Amino acid sequence: MQELYEGIELTATQTEWICRGLLDLAAVDGIDESETELVKEFYRGTGEDADIAALRAAGFDVEKAAKVFQTGGKALVEAFLVSAYLLIYADGKHSDQERTRIGKYAEAMGVDATELESLHVKARLYLLEVFAETLRNREVVKAMGISELGLTEAQVSSLMED
Repeated sequence: MQELYEGIELTATQTEWICRGLLDLAAVDGIDESETELVKEFYRGTGEDADIAALRAAGFDVEKAAKVFQTGGKALVEAFLVSAYLLIYADGKHSDQERTRIGKYAEAMGVDATELESLHVKARLYLLEVFAETLRNREVVKAMGISELGLTEAQVSSLMED
């Protein structure tokens, strides 16, 4: 997930708020170990190990987070929202409640529904790209992108042309 933040210099505060936001999102349907591992992996980018209990205890106020993320510019806001989408796929189940929560994050951060859908597509293409790197069968990758991730055939094809 770190490569989504390529070119973005995160402060310790921004990193903490990202992790707190991801944990807040994960809690919507019960935090799964795969979600916790994703947060820990992201936090390791700071050179330290994440204290998940402390991050959860600190909570997540979307209005305060929006102010912190906006100091990093639009790219940071977008990277956070893409990360949120990646998190909801980490446990193999993505719920309407999780998508609703991401919508609230986006609204607080000034991202409209069209932009948010574009970021959701970006997250799904990223997941498919990671999957495609490990699997050489293009038909399986295509089927996964369309049937499991809800991407269009054109979106999947554009990824596979790269």
